[in-house]
Amino acid sequence: MKKTINTTAFQDLIKDFESYVKVRNYKQGKGRMYQNAVSEFLIWLEESRVTKIKDVTSREFVNYLDYLTVRPKKLGSGTLSGKTIKFHLYVLGVFMGNLLENKQIERDYYIPSYSDDSGKSRNTLTVDEIKIVYENCENDLERALLSVAYGCGLRRSEIEALNVMDVQFSSGMLIVRSGKGSKRREVPMCNLVLEHLKKYVIDQRHQKLLGKNHIEDAFFIYDNGKRMTGEYLNKTLKKIIEQTSRYELIQRGITLHCLRHSIAHHLMENNAGIDFIRGFLGHLEINTTYIYAIRNKRLTPRVTF
Repeated sequence: MKKTINTTAFQDLIKDFESYVKVRNYKQGKGRMYQNAVSEFLIWLEESRVTKIKDVTSREFVNYLDYLTVRPKKLGSGTLSGKTIKFHLYVLGVFMGNLLENKQIERDYYIPSYSDDSGKSRNTLTVDEIKIVYENCENDLERALLSVAYGCGLRRSEIEALNVMDVQFSSGMLIVRSGKGSKRREVPMCNLVLEHLKKYVIDQRHQKLLGKNHIEDAFFIYDNGKRMTGEYLNKTLKKIIEQTSRYELIQRGITLHCLRHSIAHHLMENNAGIDFIRGFLGHLEINTTYIYAIRNKRLTPRVTF
């Protein structure tokens, strides 16, 4: 049985959109491709219990892309092609323009882009999986590493280059002095991240430097007081994952960069602004931020760790 729009307000939106498409003479090929794409989106919103267009947020667009990537074709077997998914997202952008023109919404939304040839997908963790990993840390160093990689979203090279003076406990900011493209950025730290980093510095890191006759600026250091390499930091994460004794986690090959993808996805799922996420991750382009936020299509609950 063919699904139809039930909400009166959504029915009115479709009528307005039909006029909008005709006036601008959008080429649709056979049938009503533009109207059908928007109708499917509005029906999906109803099924997601969203019945007011002003209640739509970036979360809905990310989740809708998830729906499109697994939706079966109406004719034939398999799921939608990449070309079809891109068309649906394009039409949603046209639809947003119509809504803005009619003052149905107050601001524009960034519509996620989609690439079906983006290479190997990133392994990301759900919020519950992140909690499990934290719970299986055996010392302050391991908790601090997770807090910098996931809680602050740093790249592996940025973690390796991190110095003690870059973690400013008084202001609650972590300074990345030379990120990708030699860009400097400030990353806010939540209270739990601050707690983990402070405990590592005061207890475990301090103990490693006792009796040493040199000053080491590095935040993460070996027992001999020297700066840890990115490779060793990744091995430390692997050890933490193995400590969970969860086969489904161990066999996925989680790396520090996977944690960076995870926090990006979780921030997007919790409706953080795209500009905030871009600044948080140190991206120059918004499209790069979207790739991080939606590459993994797993839905996740609210971020609390």
